[in-house]
Amino acid sequence: MTKLKVVEIFRTVEGEGKWVGLPVSFIRLEGCNLRCPWCDTPYSYDGKSFQEIEIDSLVSEVEKIGLKRVCITGGEPFLTPQLPDLIKRLLEKNFTVLVETNGTLWIENIKAVINEKLFITCSPKPPSYFIHPELLPFITELKFVVDESLNISHIINEKTEKILENDFVVLQPESNRPEMVKKALDLQDQILKAGYESRIIPQCHKILGLP
Repeated sequence: MTKLKVVEIFRTVEGEGKWVGLPVSFIRLEGCNLRCPWCDTPYSYDGKSFQEIEIDSLVSEVEKIGLKRVCITGGEPFLTPQLPDLIKRLLEKNFTVLVETNGTLWIENIKAVINEKLFITCSPKPPSYFIHPELLPFITELKFVVDESLNISHIINEKTEKILENDFVVLQPESNRPEMVKKALDLQDQILKAGYESRIIPQCHKILGLP
């Protein structure tokens, strides 16, 4: 049976982005291809904080939690070749599946599991803010960490305009720092002047003291 490297499985309240405040089960997969200076889950790519779990066993663990939404995160879940297989099994069990990715990678088999209950949040990262062109049509939410390096050209460009038109763009002040809240407000105004909406949403799970 196929085994995945899983760092943790837990129940919490979604703390970021479109689904904020809703109860959700998290599956954190091991490994990441980036090293963001403000990453709050470095244990997800230390190469030792994981267990190898078969997909069916993993799905059974999520079923025991008893929620209808499950978020697959990391690290970077697109580093796991079996990601489409995991998504497929969860969708077959009638879960709403959220996938959080930095957007730099692509797995071709994802196309086979795209449906109305799969939502992909892309959080482009500095310095390049690169989004894989194959991923672009399937992104349902863009989430930008507002730090010193983010500027309006990273948010509004020819690659992101269609996503902006469909609305869900989130500005997330880095580490909830007041100066980054101020910057997020300024960026929100610039986005508004360009004819688009965005939402400023902090990391609510940290405010609530949740994982």
